[in-house]
Amino acid sequence: MPLPLEGVKLVRAGLLLGEVKGSRFEPAHALATAGRETPFLRTCALSSDEAMRYLRGETLMKDAEKGYGAATYEGHALGIYKASDGMLKNHYPKGLRLLK
Repeated sequence: MPLPLEGVKLVRAGLLLGEVKGSRFEPAHALATAGRETPFLRTCALSSDEAMRYLRGETLMKDAEKGYGAATYEGHALGIYKASDGMLKNHYPKGLRLLK
C-alpha cells in the first residue's frame, strides 16, 4: 500500500525553535509563526502602521517587557522582537522584509 505523501519532497523535518547563543536562547521566526496561538509569554500588539514598519525591518519605539517576544497584529504573530529600553528591536528575517 503506497504512502499518501509518496513523492512529496520534504524541505525540513520538524520546526526550528531557535538557537542557543552563548548563555541565552534566541527564538526562531518559525516558532513565532508556526500556529494560530503564539507560544510566547510575551507579545506586543502593533497598530496597522507599526505592523507595516515592522515588516519592513524597522526598529519601533514602543514599551514592552524586556526580552524576546512575538510581534502581533490583530491576534496574528508576525515574527520575533527583542525589547529593550523602550524599543522593539526587529528580528524579522531580512529575506522576507517588505521593500521600503
